[in-house]
Formats: sequence, structure tokens, C-alpha cells
Amino acid sequence: MLRLEVCFLHRKDWLRPGLSFTLSWSWGGEPTASIGVFTNPDSIRLMYGTKDGEHVDELVDLDRTPCNYGGTRTWFLCPRCGRRVGVLFAGRRFWCRHCHGIAYAVENEDKLSRVLRRSNKLRERVQARAGTAYPVLFKPKGMHQRTFDRIRWEIEAIEAGFWIATAERFGITL
Repeated sequence: MLRLEVCFLHRKDWLRPGLSFTLSWSWGGEPTASIGVFTNPDSIRLMYGTKDGEHVDELVDLDRTPCNYGGTRTWFLCPRCGRRVGVLFAGRRFWCRHCHGIAYAVENEDKLSRVLRRSNKLRERVQARAGTAYPVLFKPKGMHQRTFDRIRWEIEAIEAGFWIATAERFGITL
């Protein structure tokens, strides 16, 4: 789904009142969608057309919370539920993930996918290639040998458990 992130707009300094601009999304180099954005002091107005040909003019309120060391953080208020969120997702309307019923990707993972993700995260720490087919051989420069050995042993244990679980899933006896 298309995402509209308040931190992206803030970083680009596009939340200043009185601005108008067009945001575009593309996939594989091909344009997929665009919306017109108009900023006000405490809201932004989104204007776009849906695939059904419906023209949408939607007002999204902004909320600001103080940061610990000064300044403020800007949030969207979901037009449907009023929840303070950092990202709005496009469906027929730009709403939060709760209103659209969108789950995080990890919420749909099975046990084996979680194990592989954990293994690849550890491999990233030791600068090794992702995937169980590649051995972890070389310690990254600046890492203590004991830390490298601990991470490598953890990767080996995780991946051994992965292969045992995979064999069980397919009815292979070891």
C-alpha cells in the first residue's frame, strides 16, 4: 500500500503553512499514484482521485508533541479514528494501519521465517552474507574475537535448529 509518512514531510520541510506540492509514487520506474498536498498551520489537505474515478478532498489534522530536549514532533491524526500516527496508508482514503486492518509483516511470519530473520540479523552484525548456505568465516575489523565467536556459535545453533525443523516439516528423518 502507498504510505504517507509525516517524518518524510518534516525532513523535507514541507509542513510549513501555505505550501502546495504534488507527491508521486512509482513502482519499477513506472508512476503509480500522485496526490496534491496543501499545508495549513494545523492540518494538511490531500486531493487525489481513486481508481473508481472518485475525487477525494481530505483534511488530515496535525498534532505536535514536545520533545525532551526542545522542539516538537509532528504527528498525523487519522481522519477516521483520530489516533496519533506517523504513517497514513492509502486505500480509498488515507487512514492509519489500524483503520485499514494492516498488520506488520512480522505478525504474519511462521516460526521458520522468524528463525531465518534472526539468523540473517546476526549475520549482518558480522558482515556475512544472508542465507544458511554461506559459512561465517571472517571476523569484521574492530570486533573482539570473543564477540565474533559468540555470534558465530549462535548463528550455527539457530541454523541447525532451522534445518531440523525444516526436515520435520517435510517428514525427513535425520
